[in-house]
Amino acid sequence: MGGDVVRTPGGAVSAVRRHVAARPAWRCRVCAAPWPCQPAKLALRVEYAHDPVGLSVYLCVLLHDAAADWLRLNPRPPDPAELFARFIAWTRPCGAHVERSRVEVLLARVAAVTRTPVAPPRRGVRPGETPGRRRPMG
Repeated sequence: MGGDVVRTPGGAVSAVRRHVAARPAWRCRVCAAPWPCQPAKLALRVEYAHDPVGLSVYLCVLLHDAAADWLRLNPRPPDPAELFARFIAWTRPCGAHVERSRVEVLLARVAAVTRTPVAPPRRGVRPGETPGRRRPMG
């Protein structure tokens, strides 16, 4: 089993077992939970912190493999919604702060390409609305 060596603050060294899938059942080799288990999800988020699209592509490939293994072992097909939720849905960020982050990243890319600074959008300003000026009510 693969593992990483971790040194504790006291200087002790211990091996950390990685939570990997046991095929064809797609259960975690360490905790026996359906893979990806919570520790595996956390490790994948850390590993792909700077490449969320890469994480989604990697998990799509694994979802395809899991569906193929399922079909070899079971007479009925797997539920696509369950497989999506298990392998892909948890990778999608949600919330307004995430959308703001995406906008800021896109603005930074535009500024880098055009070599002109682009100010981030102000909170509370709707698309098409001039900052500091409100639309008339009614």
